[in-house]
Amino acid sequence: MNARLISVEDDEGGAAVIEIGGIEVTVMDCLGYGTSNQPYPKVGAVFEARFTCLFDDGTPTDWLAVFSGNPQQQQRLEPTGIWSYRAYGKLVAGSNPDDGLLADCGGPHIPLPIDVNGGENIGSFVAFNIMRLSVWRA
Repeated sequence: MNARLISVEDDEGGAAVIEIGGIEVTVMDCLGYGTSNQPYPKVGAVFEARFTCLFDDGTPTDWLAVFSGNPQQQQRLEPTGIWSYRAYGKLVAGSNPDDGLLADCGGPHIPLPIDVNGGENIGSFVAFNIMRLSVWRA
């Protein structure tokens, strides 16, 4: 998934703002970590992004809560803090077979707080809380 780096704090692990599909999202900057062969993006550069999440420990993330939380079938991230969100998405297959299914939240494709595999779930709408959304170079 291509993203454009809008801004970044001086220190890795701080906040970064990226744009995906016309949507700006504030995330934890993990761009300098990992084993990607991509160069570290400069502000304004487009790069291949991958997301990870720290999920909200205070909210149950069982199957029913995730699959019944989006009756309006929305695809968006609702900010609840600096890099925390209420995620509303539609399940899509990840580009990497190891990704399993991801929530298309109107731009970013976000991992789920529960294990969801299988083609029969593609197209289902879900909702869940993200305590920290992080971006990495894919």
